[in-house]
Amino acid sequence: MQVSLLAEVLWAAGFCELLVLILVLMFRRRWQVFPFFSTYIIFQATEIVVLYGVYRWSSHRAYFWAFWGGSVIDLLLQLCVVYELARIVLKPTGTWIRDARKMFLLLAVAGTLIAVAVSYGVSPTRPTTLDNWIEKANLFSAMLNAQLFLAMGLASTRLGLAWRHHVMRISSGWMLWASVDLFVEAAYSYLGPNWHGVVLDNIRILAFQAATIYWAVNLWLPEPKSRTLSPAMQSYLTGLQQHLEVAVQGVSSLEKR
Repeated sequence: MQVSLLAEVLWAAGFCELLVLILVLMFRRRWQVFPFFSTYIIFQATEIVVLYGVYRWSSHRAYFWAFWGGSVIDLLLQLCVVYELARIVLKPTGTWIRDARKMFLLLAVAGTLIAVAVSYGVSPTRPTTLDNWIEKANLFSAMLNAQLFLAMGLASTRLGLAWRHHVMRISSGWMLWASVDLFVEAAYSYLGPNWHGVVLDNIRILAFQAATIYWAVNLWLPEPKSRTLSPAMQSYLTGLQQHLEVAVQGVSSLEKR
């Protein structure tokens, strides 16, 4: 199958940007903190090479199965990335903050149900039943990705949890791309693939490439040190701890009598 010049430029640019991000993740050892995110980025780079080769030198049917097989893996890795970032945000000390898991799961389940209802209820303007279900699946995937990130953000905000610098930067770039992806899939579902379909696809590709550059720059930079308590606050907490220790000793002595 023939490939347009614009498609080749976007393919090549996307691969180079992902390669730079992979090198940043390796040399800066960010992969140790974000293993699922790193795996997702490596998969994206590999998928670009594989899909380009299949599209250029194989049949349309082979590309169809390669594309949708990769899409399933892509969705699973996206869910792993969301869980990874939620775990870092909602388990800042290695254990889940009280009510954090429950709140995140409730919001995630609610978001998933909304995504299922909306994607099932739409009537895509596709020519065949299979294409309609594929479009419903695409819309569900885009909505689920955005909804889970929203659930993580709402849970952390409700509990007053601070986000680490790199987590915030990854999340910001991811949410930008997820929002554009959701917009494109919604446009496909309601307006059909022939309504400026190539333009919408290119907008989505450019959004992901912008996020890739944003991640590479911010993950290369060192993470700012966490804020420390002021001397006055440290003195206050030290005094409070001493008062608590005295109170506990007093209660223990009363129980022994």
